[in-house]
Amino acid sequence: MEKVVVYMLDGRLLEGRADECRDVIPSRHATRSLFGTRYSRLEALASGLLLRALLGVLDEDRLRRGAHGKPYLEGGPEFNLTNDCGWAAMAVSDEPVGVDLEEVPSRYRDGIEGLVARRYFDAEELRLIGGASTREGLRAWARAWTRREAILKAAGTGFATDPSASPEVLEGWHLEQRDLGDRVLAVAAPSPFELDVMEPDASALLDGVLAGRGEPRP
Repeated sequence: MEKVVVYMLDGRLLEGRADECRDVIPSRHATRSLFGTRYSRLEALASGLLLRALLGVLDEDRLRRGAHGKPYLEGGPEFNLTNDCGWAAMAVSDEPVGVDLEEVPSRYRDGIEGLVARRYFDAEELRLIGGASTREGLRAWARAWTRREAILKAAGTGFATDPSASPEVLEGWHLEQRDLGDRVLAVAAPSPFELDVMEPDASALLDGVLAGRGEPRP
């Protein structure tokens, strides 16, 4: 059986070390970490640190992109990134993989969560969501959404393929989901796999990079 490892990093632990982190992560992520909301800046730092520490990526030129923009490394391993609420997660595998992390909504807004549900979710998923008046209904919404995100990312198309117009795109994939407190994690791959979720300390990971895994960017 294949194995997929997901590394989850709490970007909030990098908040006081942003400049140090920018010195050793890919330039695209370093630039992204300068703009946007607090969480989006921390997610950029955490995503960049995962690429640097786990895959040795400092120069963006090492990354190639598929027809729909999914990044990959020539020669492997396969990987995929996601982020939400200050966290970043990277799935690593020997076969195509997709990962998504989503915070369970605190409330159900008809113009946002409701619109997404009506547009994309099937009858069984809508039944589980119900009126989304309970925490279980809101979690069901997050599970339905992360399922689609993970599968479409594994396929390499993202929402360039509309799963409501082409529902067959969701078929044939193997999916694992984990409820992680207020978040839902979903991982998809083309064959059965064993899922291992790890949460390394972001600050310690940065220390390791600074201690000798490459010189900081000039």
